[in-house]
Amino acid sequence: MHEYPDTSSLPSRVVTAVGSLPHVNAVDAVDLIVNSLKTAPHGPQLPRLDPREQMWIQFVEHIPRFNMDTDTLSYYFDTAGDHYPEIETFYEAYLRIMDGESADYFAVGSQHGGGLAEFYSRLVRGTEKFPVIKLQVTGPLSFSLTVTDETRKPIFYHPVFRDIAVKAMGLKAIWLLETFRRFADTIVVFFDEPSLSAYGSSAFLGVSREDVIDSLTEVMAMVTDRGGVTGVHCCGNTDWGLLMETPTRIINFDAVDYLQSLSIYPSQLNEFLRRGGILAWGAVCNDARAASESAEEILTRLEQGIEFLEDQGVDPELLRGKCLVTPACGCANLDLDTCRHVYGTLAELEDIFAHL
Repeated sequence: MHEYPDTSSLPSRVVTAVGSLPHVNAVDAVDLIVNSLKTAPHGPQLPRLDPREQMWIQFVEHIPRFNMDTDTLSYYFDTAGDHYPEIETFYEAYLRIMDGESADYFAVGSQHGGGLAEFYSRLVRGTEKFPVIKLQVTGPLSFSLTVTDETRKPIFYHPVFRDIAVKAMGLKAIWLLETFRRFADTIVVFFDEPSLSAYGSSAFLGVSREDVIDSLTEVMAMVTDRGGVTGVHCCGNTDWGLLMETPTRIINFDAVDYLQSLSIYPSQLNEFLRRGGILAWGAVCNDARAASESAEEILTRLEQGIEFLEDQGVDPELLRGKCLVTPACGCANLDLDTCRHVYGTLAELEDIFAHL
């Protein structure tokens, strides 16, 4: 697999977050992000502000035949009847964007992205250009295996709409990259794939290794072809060796509760790091434990995690060359005080890294 020279532009230590926050006020959420994360602020997801910001709904505008009831928050693809005209419109837009046109057709509107809209407004009003801006999109596997058709069958098993679902997540990623690239030296786009924690179980029945790799490879190419850096976030146990076979540049894992699951892939991890891959350590608790956690405890956890992987045969120089630090997953389920504590801790970590 090819080397990743694009990751060389990233600072050696980056502190950022997964994306979701518990706020019902977008201004407060963006204040917290930009005041805490000076090197790599992230786009916010605010599902409590508007349920259309939750991950299965946020990126669905202009996807053909996606139906949603905002009162009941039910959603599905209607695959019945004549859907050719809508599908044709989708693919025409897709081809224009692949030929270099703007992805504005697939913009995330203010109802689905109030947090993103406020984040953009704040950056426009400012003068600062950040080293990194981190953004996130629902991963194509998780989206197509969670959202169903009208018969409650995951849309992954409908060949036409699976292809649409995969491409749509990539098109949303392109729009995010285009929208925010002026504000940062490097844009990192993560594909959130929580469903991969069930890989190998009945939930993935009929999903091959090639299906996973091909879907992720397609959306990642859409980002890297436009100069972005790609990442995958999975907050549980999964086949990490499988993810290292994709062209992802960054793997974000839960280093609080699932470090050992990564340690069984030392040879694949060495190869991933050699070609420029980076680990994003989800070393900050995102549950009730976070309320009393200090930056020093997180640094200890990070150092112990690195030493543990070294003991399993992972090259220490590669492990320590570059790394990201994040919470283990999103913070949307925290109360506001605990969330503020988490971001305060992230700010402390960033300051510590800046003086190393």
